[in-house]
Amino acid sequence: MTRFSISHVPAVAALVILGGCQPGGADSTSAPADPVLTPSSAIRVKVVSVVETGISGSGDVTGVVTAFRKATVAAEVGGRVVHRAVEPGDAVETGDLLVELDRERARLNVEQAQARVNSQRVDVAHTLHEYRRAQDLIAREVISQDVLDDLRFAHQRAVAELGAGDSALATAQRALRDTRVLAPFSGTAEVIHVQEGDYLTPGSPVALITDFSRARLRAGVTAADAALIDTTQQATLGFEALGGARLWGSIHSVSRIKDPSSGTYPVEIWLDAADAARLREGMVAAVQLPYTTEAAQPTIPKSALFRKNGELRVFTVVDDIAISKVVRIGRSRGEVVQVVEGLSKGEQVVVDGLFALRDGAPVLAEPAAP
Repeated sequence: MTRFSISHVPAVAALVILGGCQPGGADSTSAPADPVLTPSSAIRVKVVSVVETGISGSGDVTGVVTAFRKATVAAEVGGRVVHRAVEPGDAVETGDLLVELDRERARLNVEQAQARVNSQRVDVAHTLHEYRRAQDLIAREVISQDVLDDLRFAHQRAVAELGAGDSALATAQRALRDTRVLAPFSGTAEVIHVQEGDYLTPGSPVALITDFSRARLRAGVTAADAALIDTTQQATLGFEALGGARLWGSIHSVSRIKDPSSGTYPVEIWLDAADAARLREGMVAAVQLPYTTEAAQPTIPKSALFRKNGELRVFTVVDDIAISKVVRIGRSRGEVVQVVEGLSKGEQVVVDGLFALRDGAPVLAEPAAP
């Protein structure tokens, strides 16, 4: 009777352990199982070829509408308001009168300054005459050089005083003009802060003027998105406050300086007059910013990605064997993602069945449906 030891028993085929696997994609945090397979127990998977494309598209941010121009007009001189020329909501043109202050004190100051200038001009003429006469006398040795120098200095002093007087006169004339507070640009008087009879000091707010002949919309983007914005294309703006209306605006600027309050880079979009007429300051818009098309890079479906040990990976198929590769991804659009590092054009990546795989497992690959 022949005896057999356990060492003579042929190795039995290993079982495939597939339990606990889930379908996954780029966001899955589970790793593929590590099944034990015999060479004949190949797993059926579906694969796609890595292609090279440039991903274009748009980025979605939130923007806020502001007036194209807005100014709080303030009094530049003190005085009592004697006339208020506009009411809230009135249209104004550049240079239109908003309010007028009492002009009497300013007018008297102009007259006094003018009188001083007239007197100083006489002094200049008199000292010049004396200096020229002294030049004739010194030539005949009638007066000394010291006397001539004194007369020259007197004339120079009179000229300097006339210059100061002219400046004082110009200041008084400016103060007289400033008793009339004017609109700095064409727009709408949104708020009038004063009434007739109010006394204003320099710097007191008088009116808030806005210009909605165009409108500005400001949004913020990350540094990466700022580098991709295509400023030659228009941005699409959606306004819930206007019943979901969609408008379009030109991208005027993308700042290179980060906004310290938001940590983003400001983007300014201009809307023309036809669209600006419907807008009010503070309206919020959903903004779609156009992105430029990048240079072609390897691109795969997101369903090919899985995460293991904190790394993003894919399974490629080479000679019917599954090979795990670490990849680094870039931009995405929909269900497609660019692979910045780890894959080349033409490689076959598994998109269905990858969670039953292990590195080095035999597979039966079939093309995935387009």
